[in-house]
Amino acid sequence: MATVKSFDPKLIDTRAVHKLLSSAIAPRPIAFASTVDTKGNVNLSPFSFFNVFSSNPPILIFSPARRVRDNTTKHTLQNAIETKEVVINIVNYSIVEQMSESSREYDKGVNEFIESGLTEVKSLKVKPPRVLESPISFECVVENIVSLGEHGGAGQLVIAKVVHIHVNSEVLDANDEIDPVKLDLVARLGGDWYTRVTNESMFKIPKP
Repeated sequence: MATVKSFDPKLIDTRAVHKLLSSAIAPRPIAFASTVDTKGNVNLSPFSFFNVFSSNPPILIFSPARRVRDNTTKHTLQNAIETKEVVINIVNYSIVEQMSESSREYDKGVNEFIESGLTEVKSLKVKPPRVLESPISFECVVENIVSLGEHGGAGQLVIAKVVHIHVNSEVLDANDEIDPVKLDLVARLGGDWYTRVTNESMFKIPKP
């Protein structure tokens, strides 16, 4: 019989808690968030603490957590607070390397679109640009930001309402619905691990 090892999150350091959570709560979709600051500088960064939480109104939530090592906040969070707008671009396999490159900690004002080789496209209803190479992009206004704490590792929930949706026709089927095989999504696991949604990895279970 397998043994169970137990952990009290209050008795282990934050990095260990993060590793346990991010490895167990997986796979996670990736919010490839583009924002601008008040001076118009563009930022692009991925976040895997992310999901959809409502259809009416259409609400997406992602969390640019405070850095564990020094308790600083990310440029994405600062921009969302300042300008109240964000574009959440979906990551598929074709842009996973560029997404990873954009996760480097660049100085404020550095444009990750340029650093990662991705292409800016003007949005219709918000100031941040969307990623041309992304199969789906959601233009959003920030409805609220909920801080879960002020210590390193604390989540900062960006509650974003979708105001416009862009879908590349190449990922649609004959009924104009998203085809999961054509979409070719990637998702985050723990550590350096990712997974890819392929025809072989998917299966159906009819609703009871």
